[in-house]
Amino acid sequence: MTARVIGLAEGRAMSCLLCASDNHAEFGGEILSYFRGLKNLDKPSVWVFPKLFVCLDCGSSRFMTPESELALLARGAPAREGSINPRPCRIAA
Repeated sequence: MTARVIGLAEGRAMSCLLCASDNHAEFGGEILSYFRGLKNLDKPSVWVFPKLFVCLDCGSSRFMTPESELALLARGAPAREGSINPRPCRIAA
């Protein structure tokens, strides 16, 4: 199955940036973004639900972070209850 994906910003079909393939598909995604480092352990994680654009030949993937979640990441603080993880992620170093 070959599927053409609409470009992220241009609104046109794009080839893979790594292998130049036109064999792409679009998927829904769930990504939990967290702030790295010990100083950020008290900051909550931010859930992002982007459209994933995946090259079905090499596996390269791209996505755009939705504007509301991008603002949360830029500020480093939660704004909406539905898009944050109430417990901070604790990553072992």
